[in-house]
Amino acid sequence: MSEGLAPLLQIVLVPIILAPITYYSSKKMGIKSGYIAFIALLYSSILMSWIALSYATTGRPIIEEYNWAPVAGLYFGLRADGLSIPVALIILLLSTATAIYSMSYMEHKSGTGMYFALYLLYAAGMTGTVLATNLIQFYLFWELMLVPSYFLIAEWGYGDRERVSFKYFIYTHIGALSLLAGILATYAFTGTFSIYELSYKASMIPPEVLRWILVAMCIGFFVKMAVVPLHTWLPDAHAEAPTPISVLLSGVMIECGVYAMTRIVISPFYRFFTSFSTALTMLAVATMFYGGMMALVQSDIKRLLAYSSISQMGYMLFGMSVATYYGIMGAIYHILSHACAKGLLFACAGAIMHQTEGKRDIRTLGGLAQRMPVTAILFTVGVFSLAGVPTLAGFISEFMIFLGGFEGAETTEKVAIVIIAVLCAALTTAYGLWALRRVFFGPLKPELSEVKEASLLMLIPMSFLAVLSFLFGIYPKIPLTFLDPWARSAIP
Repeated sequence: MSEGLAPLLQIVLVPIILAPITYYSSKKMGIKSGYIAFIALLYSSILMSWIALSYATTGRPIIEEYNWAPVAGLYFGLRADGLSIPVALIILLLSTATAIYSMSYMEHKSGTGMYFALYLLYAAGMTGTVLATNLIQFYLFWELMLVPSYFLIAEWGYGDRERVSFKYFIYTHIGALSLLAGILATYAFTGTFSIYELSYKASMIPPEVLRWILVAMCIGFFVKMAVVPLHTWLPDAHAEAPTPISVLLSGVMIECGVYAMTRIVISPFYRFFTSFSTALTMLAVATMFYGGMMALVQSDIKRLLAYSSISQMGYMLFGMSVATYYGIMGAIYHILSHACAKGLLFACAGAIMHQTEGKRDIRTLGGLAQRMPVTAILFTVGVFSLAGVPTLAGFISEFMIFLGGFEGAETTEKVAIVIIAVLCAALTTAYGLWALRRVFFGPLKPELSEVKEASLLMLIPMSFLAVLSFLFGIYPKIPLTFLDPWARSAIP
């Protein structure tokens, strides 16, 4: 691969550059301007796949660095390695698939040009966050995720969308400010914003100061991850966001917090982080249990999936908190499995709402497998993956997370915490199968007798996510090719 092509810079910049072009082209092209967004993201996905192939062949990270403000120690840098490549690739693949899905979803709505322009900025923000090499650049992309998604919810969301979007903005922005405080304090003691220099400069920070720096950073990450008790923005935002944005919010955006915590906290400050292990695993189990119980009692299908996302964040936090090889590997692998499964489930929910003129109350649905058989099959795949059924991606990630938990369980107390975490997984099966039964099986409601299957513009992206779930479940060697070398070098 020629470094002169600057592939990483293209991956981030192409969607940003094409955002205004998409907006202005919509005045003539209408909904078809969505194809510009799709092509931009497809191009970035192809480039990232090319980079992934290069890394798998050579084992060398791809690094690009550009002068920004050298006097202040700032460089615009992008890095693709064993951790960032699979996460960035799943972000781009899910964003590309959802761009096509959005064209069917937005066909009867106004402002499609602005929608797709903001959509491209949103995807670029998530990708840039994962590829960033310095903390200030990381923070800028972190905020770029927030601003477009706020407007997408406020303009095209459901229900009390203005209040919901404002709550979402305030929560996540306060979390971001806490993160910024941690970043600036880190620079004050280490003299660097480089993420990759923190490991050997960590000793420059006094332990009593480092404790508070990590707390400030983790607050920012926990808000984004919707860890209990910082979760209250998520059920409203995910439930009332336009469905394609719910796919990205739940499928990849909140997982950016998992990536960031792994990259910025666990990897450089591993030895200090392990001192918080027990407390964080207890917090993770509480998040798993609370999210699962709340999902179990929901009647709104999107709120059910939103609370499910809180529970799944508990899985990822648990994997990171045990601070073992398999635990951290499982947490990152769960980003991939959750992106496919939860993105698929939200997309199925959107297809149901689109075909039933907005019905989302599970009590008003039933028997839809007779009218929407493909959607029923795809919803089943998503539920089974979340439940950890073998041959699907969720089985691999959950197996590694819990194996990592037992690997690090040196005391009776820790063994008990891991056993409780495993038992919490039963809640995922319970609310998933309960929703599947009530929505798709039983007698068909008379008012649903004329419902038709979703269009191909919806079914093809949904089927793609289902195929990925099987691929990651049957052949985990693909992502592990990237994650294993990184984990062995990053975890002492």
